[in-house]
Amino acid sequence: MFLNNFFKKYKSRVIILVVFAAARLVVFLTFWQASADKGGWRNFYGSAQSALPALAMRFHEICDWHPPLYYFFTSAILYFFHSQWFIYLAQMFLAALTLFIGYKIAHLFFNKKIATAAVFMLAIEPFWAWNNWLLTSENLSTPLLLSGLYYFFRPIKYSGFSFKDIAASAVFLGLATLTRPNTLPLAIFLSVLLLCVFALKDKLKIASLARIDFKKLLIFFAIFNAVFFAVLIPWMIHNKAVYGRFTLANILSTNIYYYNYPTLLAWQKNISQGDAQKIVYEQAGKDLGRNVGDQGNCMAFSKDELNSQFDYYENESKIQVLSDFASYIEMHLFRAIPFFFQPGYSDMVLAYTGQYDKPDITMGILQGNFFAIKNFFSTINFNLVLYMIGVLFWALCSFSAFAACVYSYFKDKEKFLFLFFSLAIILYNALVISPFVLARYRLPVYILFFIPLAYMMFVIFSKSKHETK
Repeated sequence: MFLNNFFKKYKSRVIILVVFAAARLVVFLTFWQASADKGGWRNFYGSAQSALPALAMRFHEICDWHPPLYYFFTSAILYFFHSQWFIYLAQMFLAALTLFIGYKIAHLFFNKKIATAAVFMLAIEPFWAWNNWLLTSENLSTPLLLSGLYYFFRPIKYSGFSFKDIAASAVFLGLATLTRPNTLPLAIFLSVLLLCVFALKDKLKIASLARIDFKKLLIFFAIFNAVFFAVLIPWMIHNKAVYGRFTLANILSTNIYYYNYPTLLAWQKNISQGDAQKIVYEQAGKDLGRNVGDQGNCMAFSKDELNSQFDYYENESKIQVLSDFASYIEMHLFRAIPFFFQPGYSDMVLAYTGQYDKPDITMGILQGNFFAIKNFFSTINFNLVLYMIGVLFWALCSFSAFAACVYSYFKDKEKFLFLFFSLAIILYNALVISPFVLARYRLPVYILFFIPLAYMMFVIFSKSKHETK
């Protein structure tokens, strides 16, 4: 009797947790049986940049190329429990927590059915289920980022800027940034966007905006950013003391030189990304001699030597990018497109089989090299079908994010405010990550795709149901 009543009351939540667990069990059993010489756990960890330092129990990466929080998380678990299985267990808990936070975000602006549908899609999405078994920082950064966004959206929903919400949002976003650096400009971006929306409140005619006092909004702006950077500054001081550089992570000094610049070079010279990166590496070797390169051992250099190398990477990047800035902008925008369509299922196939020859489609289109793309699409097989299903699904999700924003502007202004900020955060992530887009970089904002998709599905269903009556 008790179980029946419990199931009736929490039926949707129980179903979500069951499919959530089932998806992760299927992924685990599939990869556990994979042949190690073809793929399996060897390639499985090959997709996880954080795997080695996570398993080595280092509180932070050697040279601090990345922010430290994920390594602290894994090192603390290994220190107390002495098994990587407890890391997986903790990541499953964080994934379940992400479902709860995602539901809370959706339910702020939408009814229970839409919130449940969005979280259900998140629970069964196979690429996320696969990544929960990987040792990657997205497993920690995702619930932290979504927690920050939840407390950011609360004042917008209720038109009241409480210190608790402001501080909580800033702290969680700061912790997310200490896990992955791509959220570093996000606090300022959201603050400026909120000020711009407030400036247009009369034209937008949104009731919740009309109730917000401009003075309180400026206080929000100041407290939000002050708390956010207060979370980051201790680690930046650490990097200043150790490396002589007041930075969140050393990778911020090398990323553009080793990823953005080679992508531009590949397009300009009509060569592969790998060949372009080889040219860039060789040029650094000629100009600097022995150097730290892309995430090498910076302990092999003195503080002055390392900083002169970082200065070189930053200055050379600016020179190359600004020398043909119009072309760079075109390339950067075009290379952001995969963020909206790339499913990541090809990564899963590669990890299992050890081979999957999918060409770089966006670079092929940029270079006018359609031969490899034509060959890829000419042979119908399971891999291609799986890839196309993923592309079509994410095309639908991306279209829904845009369509829901436009539709809600005319039909429901309160929902529009959330959908507008969600779309802005999606676009922000696409542009910050470009031109080197990996499917797993989209994981932290999955729910911001699924909420508008669920919303538009219910809008279409309700309209069609009304028309058939």
